[in-house]
Amino acid sequence: MTFLNPWAILILLPLFFIFKDKLLTKENFLLNTKLYNKQSKMLVLALIFSIIALSRPALQNKLTKQKFNANEYIIALDASFSMQVNDIKPSRYELSKQNVVSLLNLDKKNRFSIFIFTTNPLLICPPTTDTQIAINALNALNIKHILTKGTSLESLIKFVAKLPTEKKNLIIFTDGGDEHKLNTLLSIAKKSAITVNIVAVASKKGIALKKDAKHLHDSNGALIISRINPILQDLAKESNGIFLKLLSSNQDISQELYDALNKNSIKTKSIKTDILSYKELYYYPLLLSFIFLIFALTKLQKFMPFLSLMLLVSFSTKSEAFILDFYYLNEAKNAYKSKKYNEASLYFKQVSPSIESYLNIASSYYKAKKYSKAMQYYSQIQSSNKKVKQTIFYNMGNCAVKLKKYDRAKTYYKKSLALGFDDDAYENLLLLYSLGIKQKKDVADMLPKPNSKKKQNISKKTDTQKNKGGSSKQKSSLSSSGAGSQTKTKIKADSSSKKSKNQYQMGYKAYELINKGYTNETNPW
Repeated sequence: MTFLNPWAILILLPLFFIFKDKLLTKENFLLNTKLYNKQSKMLVLALIFSIIALSRPALQNKLTKQKFNANEYIIALDASFSMQVNDIKPSRYELSKQNVVSLLNLDKKNRFSIFIFTTNPLLICPPTTDTQIAINALNALNIKHILTKGTSLESLIKFVAKLPTEKKNLIIFTDGGDEHKLNTLLSIAKKSAITVNIVAVASKKGIALKKDAKHLHDSNGALIISRINPILQDLAKESNGIFLKLLSSNQDISQELYDALNKNSIKTKSIKTDILSYKELYYYPLLLSFIFLIFALTKLQKFMPFLSLMLLVSFSTKSEAFILDFYYLNEAKNAYKSKKYNEASLYFKQVSPSIESYLNIASSYYKAKKYSKAMQYYSQIQSSNKKVKQTIFYNMGNCAVKLKKYDRAKTYYKKSLALGFDDDAYENLLLLYSLGIKQKKDVADMLPKPNSKKKQNISKKTDTQKNKGGSSKQKSSLSSSGAGSQTKTKIKADSSSKKSKNQYQMGYKAYELINKGYTNETNPW
C-alpha cells in the first residue's frame, strides 16, 4: 500500500505533541476515562481517520500499455551569436522563444521535444504531451552559459536523424547563420524521413554584427551583416516542409504555424505509453471517521458496537449504498473490458444514482447497440454543467442517427454546437445535410462511432468541480479500456509531476554538451 498524498500524514504530528503527556501515562489513553471522556476520544479518532483519508491510501496496480494517437514534433531553437542581436525586439532568440511557448500553449494534443542548438545540438526536453514541462525546460536555459556561437544546421539534422522515430517532423527557429550546404542538408533529411519546417527569424534589412561594441568584419574588411539565410526557404520546400518568416517585434506566427502544421502533419502510428494506476482506499478511513464523529456528537456511545453493525448493514441495503458501489463498479469495469455491455449496464444500475452512473449506463447500452435505451438514459440526465450538456446532446444525436431519426439527430447536433463548437458534432451535422433524404439508409453506417473517452465518459466529479469553478483533473469511471473505479494515472514517458519555473534547473553537464568544441570555432559569426 502507498499514500498518494503522504504529506497529509504530517498533520498528525501536532496531534501527537498535543496529547503526548496523556499518551505517555502508565494507563492506556483510550481506556483512561479520567483523563479524557469518551466523546473527546472519539472526536480525536475521527480526526485521525480523516487525516488518513486525506493522505489517500491506495494499492498500486500493474503497469498497463495505453495507445493514443498524436503527432510528434521536434522543435529546435537557434541560440547562436547572431540570434542574440536585437534588430527585432527583445532579440531574435527571445522572440522565437515567445512564439515557441505560444505554439505549445495552442497545441495540447501532440507530443513535443525541444532542442537548443548552436554548433552542437542539445536536447533540453524529451518527448512529452505536458506542455508546462516543455515550457519550464525552455525557460530554465540560460544562454549566457552557452559559449559556442556558430550555427550548424548540419549537426542538428544529423542528430535528429539518429532519433528512433520513423518519420520526423522538425521545426527550426533560426536565421540560418552562414550555412551553405543545401544539398548535404537535403540528402540527410530525405534519407532519414525528416520534414524540415522553418521559421526564419530576422528583420528584413538585417543588422551589422558587433562584438564588444565594435563592428565585425570579414577577411576582406567588409561589415558582417546578419540576414535570413536564402537557403532556408529551399530547404523547407524541398523537404516538403513549411516556411514562415518572423520579421518584426510585434509578430506572432504561432497560430499560423499551428494551422499549417495541422494541414501538413505527418500521420504517425499510435504511441504506446506505460500507465501506472492506483486503486484508492480512502473511503475506508473516511467511513470510520464518519462513524466516530456520529458517536462523538450523540449519546449513542453505549450502543456503539450494535449501531456500527446496523450502520454497515443499512449502507449495504439502501439504494444509495456506499460500500457496495465499489463492488458494482469493479464488476462493471470487468464486464465492460470483456465487451459484455449488457451485463455492465446491469451493474451500473446498482450504483447510487448520479450523472456518472447514468452516463455509464447509457454508454454501455450504446455499445450493446440498444440505442433506444441509451437515448432514454441520456435524456434523464440533468446538469447545469455546459460541457456535460454538450456531450449529452452529441451522444443523443448519435443514438438518433442509429435509430434512423435523422431530423431529430440534426436537432441534437445543433443543440450540442450551440453550447460550444465541436469538430465531431459539426462534421456529423454537415454529413446529414449533404447526404439528403434519399440516402437515409446509408447514414447510420457512414457516421463515425463515438468511441472516444471525451464523448462517452463524463464523471460526476467533473460536473461538481466545474459548477464550483474548479479546474482540477477530471476523473471518470469509464476508461479507454472499460469501466471501473476512479484511478489516478501517471504517464511515465511524459513525467509524473510539473515543476515550477524556479524549481527547474539546467544541469552543468547539459551546457558542457552544447559547448563541446568551443575552442575550435573560428569566427563563427
